[in-house]
Amino acid sequence: MANSTSDSDKKKLIDHKAAKGYLKYSGMAFQMAAYIIVGLFVGKQLDKYFETSRPLFAAGGAVLFLVAYLIKLIVDVNRGKV
Repeated sequence: MANSTSDSDKKKLIDHKAAKGYLKYSGMAFQMAAYIIVGLFVGKQLDKYFETSRPLFAAGGAVLFLVAYLIKLIVDVNRGKV
């Protein structure tokens, strides 16, 4: 009987670790999407202000904010936060 309880505890621990991993990586994906959306918004506003014929600032803003997120991610990984 005691053995089945420990097996159950191990399964719960494994499930908890898996859920924690899913939450961590899905959170990172949402953060990345948020950075890109903010970059697009800022770029679109700049495109309107400068009246560009093509969405150059929108594309540049998305890429710039994506690079900024990746730099933030690398710094966090090196600090052990992720």
